[in-house]
Amino acid sequence: MIILVALAGSIAGLIAIALWTQQPDMQVLFTNLNPEDASGIVDKLKETKVPYETTGGGTTILVPSAQVHELRLQLATQGLPHGGGVGFEIFDRSSIGMSDFVQKLNYRRALQGELARTIAQMPEIERARVHLATPERRLFSNDENRARASVVVSLRNGQALAKSQVNGIVHLVSSSVEGLQVKDVTVVDGHGRLLSSAAGSDDAAGLTGSQLEYQRTVEKDIETRIQSMLERIVGVNKAVVRVSSILDFRKVETTEEKYDPNSQVVRSEQRGQEKANGVNGVSGGVPGVQSNVPEGAAQEPAQTSSNANQTKNETVNYEISRTVSRVVESTGSIKQLSVAVLVDGIYEGSKAAEGEKTSSGAAKKYAARSEEDMKRIEEIVKKAMGYSAERQDQVQVTNVQFDIATEEPPTQGVEAAAEPTNSFTPYIRYGVGGGLFLLILFMVVRPLMAMLGTVGSSSEGPTPQLPASVSQVEASIAGGKPRSQIVDMARGNPDATTVVVKQWLKTGS
Repeated sequence: MIILVALAGSIAGLIAIALWTQQPDMQVLFTNLNPEDASGIVDKLKETKVPYETTGGGTTILVPSAQVHELRLQLATQGLPHGGGVGFEIFDRSSIGMSDFVQKLNYRRALQGELARTIAQMPEIERARVHLATPERRLFSNDENRARASVVVSLRNGQALAKSQVNGIVHLVSSSVEGLQVKDVTVVDGHGRLLSSAAGSDDAAGLTGSQLEYQRTVEKDIETRIQSMLERIVGVNKAVVRVSSILDFRKVETTEEKYDPNSQVVRSEQRGQEKANGVNGVSGGVPGVQSNVPEGAAQEPAQTSSNANQTKNETVNYEISRTVSRVVESTGSIKQLSVAVLVDGIYEGSKAAEGEKTSSGAAKKYAARSEEDMKRIEEIVKKAMGYSAERQDQVQVTNVQFDIATEEPPTQGVEAAAEPTNSFTPYIRYGVGGGLFLLILFMVVRPLMAMLGTVGSSSEGPTPQLPASVSQVEASIAGGKPRSQIVDMARGNPDATTVVVKQWLKTGS
């Protein structure tokens, strides 16, 4: 029975190995799915009779690797996965008789879902939800409330959003909703921490987030330039550079207007000429008695007079030279730089770029760099950083001995222990299954078959003539036969031998 059980177990193991090797290689189709999307995808896979597996509490679906890309395209044409929430596909099944209130509510739901899907496409974000508060339009603009929006993002493990990414989310939402301003959009993470701030708000106590980010960028750029130059001279990992900067973020705008009294030009000129001609007659004579005598009396002839006038007008307007200049100074200019550099020394019997130990592991003797080398390195640092005496920049270059343990590169064994690519996984499975199959076949099945053959041959060989009745068996045993013959007789007549033994037990003989 033990042999038969072992043989059956071996055959079952061989069958299990064969099924395991024939099982398709499963790869991830979708991960981090919500329950609605997971159930919809599983239903589609059942309809097409595609084998699948679910892990991670139903949030991850695995399918055969040969069908991953094809299934993603097929499901994408059907709008799966939705990515949480309802999008504009809600209007694909519009019903007749829907009220205006329901239409507006569906539009808000669709807009929230579409914005959440767009935001969730960022690699740092696992899930996103958007809530919109859009008030109804009113007759008077003074009574109308402003639209508002709230965004909740669940970040992946160890991930964080930069200030620029948060601002991008804020502007994305505000640009997608009519009447929504940037200052009315709030972004929080899954733990309730506020990620966004009011647009245009400045931190009176110091620099804003964008200004601090720009300052770090400037310092990192200068560090990289100095580090790359020093490593060519002193060797890799033989120099450490740190930069501290003071930037001017003031917004200065100057408008200047100048007048030059010594420089003038004619702006306009106007000339005019007037002439007047006329005759003035005087009736009567000379004033006096003669002029007043009656008619007929002798009178002096009347006196006449003539007059001619000519006038010239000329108007010239001059323009004084005038200069208007408007100067806007750039923000973020460097006011002062402070650079600190640590340089490793030279080790006896090696170049400056070599390690501190020989091939045998013995430590080398450390030697400090000369003053000439340090001055040369300092000049290189000044050129790389753009040193300015007017800004009162500071540079400090120090020669110190570095710690050996921090400079040892990682061993190659770590790189060699990298996992194989997924393309070799099926071949590895086939190899392991074939090896187990051969191991069970030669180590278990073959010895069992040989053992069964030996037992069968021994049982089929010549056997002595044994009595068939109970009395004959009892007489043969009592006759004093050898032990081996009694055993063979018992094997040949098991039923009769059993009866004899039971009688002996009852009688106590």
